[in-house]
Parts: sequence; structure tokens; C-alpha cells
Amino acid sequence: MNSIIKLAVLFLILPVLLFAAENPGSNVSKSENPVAVVMKVVKEVSTKKEGTDWATAKIGQTLKTGDEVKTGDKSLALIKFTDNSLIRVRENSSLKIFADKKDKTISKNTHIDKGRVGFEVAKQENEEFKFTTPTMVASIRGTEGFFDVFPDGASLLVVARGLIEVLGTLGNKDGGNVGAGQYVMYNNNGDMTLGDATEGMMKDQQGTRSTNLKKIRIQTSQGELVIEYYAE
Repeated sequence: MNSIIKLAVLFLILPVLLFAAENPGSNVSKSENPVAVVMKVVKEVSTKKEGTDWATAKIGQTLKTGDEVKTGDKSLALIKFTDNSLIRVRENSSLKIFADKKDKTISKNTHIDKGRVGFEVAKQENEEFKFTTPTMVASIRGTEGFFDVFPDGASLLVVARGLIEVLGTLGNKDGGNVGAGQYVMYNNNGDMTLGDATEGMMKDQQGTRSTNLKKIRIQTSQGELVIEYYAE
């Protein structure tokens, strides 16, 4: 019941946050305009504002430009932007949110430092939604997929729906369009590989949508074994 009440409150305050972000004459200054809300937290999720230490993330917490999010083992953060775009920050991942307000539009850029991030970006009319990794920049106007950023900085993008324009940030800075059912990979030298997504990649894409953590408890001769997994 408490979760239902929290979600109801979130859906009520989101239009208010969006109104404040779109109206410079409101009581919320440009630097304080929220651009996203933490909708769900599973296990270890932390946020960090500029000039502060890491703190435990809370459901309903607003995120502004410059805010960072990170997750621990078996953890998840579900974040909703004021344009209704969703990102799912999977376990052992970290990112930083940037937003630039011009007139009544907000250009958003999510910097993924490491880990896996699933996304469902709402159709962008006059606004811009970008994802940046150590090796690529992806411009999105309404699509779904996920990013993997590996420890060496190499980056993988898998697209489930829509079309995404990508550009490398290292080496020859090659670029192109990645469509539904395709992937693009940039290694840490900036070399680009574009092709059809494998069955395993598409299964990983489905896995990024899972937000319900389940537990199976098995009694063994050595004691209780607990298996945790995410389910649709």
C-alpha cells in the first residue's frame, strides 16, 4: 500500500516539476530545475550532488543537472525524466545527468561512466536526448535499447526500437545510424563495429526491462541457499 501511495504522489508531482522547468518566472531557479525523479530503488543505490558526498537514494528524490547515480551488486535504479523518458540503471553502474534549458526546451545528456543502462526515450520534438560514454555519443529522438560500458572504456549499444545516430569520440571518430535489431561497438581505440544484434544481445535487452527482484530459498545440507534474480 505504501508503494502505491508513493507512486501516486510521484505521478502527481511530475507535472508540477515539468511546469517549473518550463517556466523561468517560477520560484524555482534555472540551476534548481529538476529534470528527473527516482521512481524505484532496489538494494544499494546512491546519489551525489555537486559539492556533496554520496548519499542513499530515495524514491521520489528529484535529480538536477550535475547529479550522479550509482548502483551496487544486485541493485537497480529506475529514473523517469520530465519528458516521460525512462532509464534503468542496472547493477554496478554509474552515470551523471546533465541538462541545458533553452527557452521552453531542455537538452538532456546522460554520461554513462560504467555498467549497463537500459532506456526508453520518449519521442523528442524540439528537444534533444543524448547518451555519452567514454567512446561514443548517441543522439536519440524516441527509441529503446541499452548501453554496456566495460571496464576498459569500450562501449556497446543495442537498439530494440527506433533509430539512433552515433559518433565515436576517439580515433577516427566514425559515426552512423543504428536501427532496430542492430548493435554498434566502439573499442577503447575508437574502432567502430556495426552489425545485427545477436540472440544473446536481444535477451540482454529484455533483461534490462526487468525491475522486480525475486528470491528463491533452497535448503541444502550446507544450509540455506538464496538465489536472487530479476523477473518481468
